[in-house]
Amino acid sequence: MKKHRNIVSFLGGFFAALALSACLTTALAASGKVSYNFCNVSLDGTRKITAGQDITASNGQKVPGTILYTDAAGGKTNYLPIRTVSELLGVEIGYDSASKTILLGKQPAPAAPASTSTAKPAQGVPKNARHGDTALIASRGGTILPDSDPDSYRGGDKLFRDKNGYTRFEYLVGNDDALPEFEKKAKKIYLVNGDFPRNKKGETYGTMLLANYVGYAPDLEVEEEGYVRFAEKQAAGDALDGLSKEECPHEYTYSVYDKEGEFLREVKCTCSGHFEGKSAEYVRQAIIEGRLW
Repeated sequence: MKKHRNIVSFLGGFFAALALSACLTTALAASGKVSYNFCNVSLDGTRKITAGQDITASNGQKVPGTILYTDAAGGKTNYLPIRTVSELLGVEIGYDSASKTILLGKQPAPAAPASTSTAKPAQGVPKNARHGDTALIASRGGTILPDSDPDSYRGGDKLFRDKNGYTRFEYLVGNDDALPEFEKKAKKIYLVNGDFPRNKKGETYGTMLLANYVGYAPDLEVEEEGYVRFAEKQAAGDALDGLSKEECPHEYTYSVYDKEGEFLREVKCTCSGHFEGKSAEYVRQAIIEGRLW
């Protein structure tokens, strides 16, 4: 069993098809039928997009969460906003306006400009890298990586390791200018003085959307009607990784808590499919049609 976040590279071949959701026009509608917000979208058993409801784009505008295109022969294809897909699957996204190119995943470092300096920077280290508030990062348990280490950069941006061992961009921590509008709204709801609040047990709680801004993920992540301990939920799903279709029980459970960390209920979640030996096209169609196994 492989959960969706673990098959990101395998699904890379059909990201281009998903990107078409940003380019649907009346020309497309002319050859078939277009329906909006037709279906729910869940990731690892958690609903992220609800049928019948718009989502909020980074500019604050309401846009369809899903688009269903039915062609002249009755075939159905679901499209999702490319930025939403990238956020759900943990794939970086950018846009090069000069070449009109959507950028997915890690991009090569830009060529260093010519320099008259006689000092040679370490090989692979960008000359004018974008750094962040290292004092703030360190105060929240982050580890500052050596500036001389080429692996501590992603393109022209410096990385750090948060207190849970995940790598993040320095410049995003505490940087209000880097927040899209929907995250600015979430910040007003979930943060206190720019940080996640703590419950009586000392656990932080809030939304994973603001993990890059705060500098670490909250101990308790908000979900529908409660909170989950991210590491706990991930471990439950990871226990199914590597199992064959015959071995896999196809479901697992995790606990939901209130913000004080008190148990509320158990939630049952299904595995996200068995794609060993399958082509990218098979995986794409299986996800579209909901054939998990």
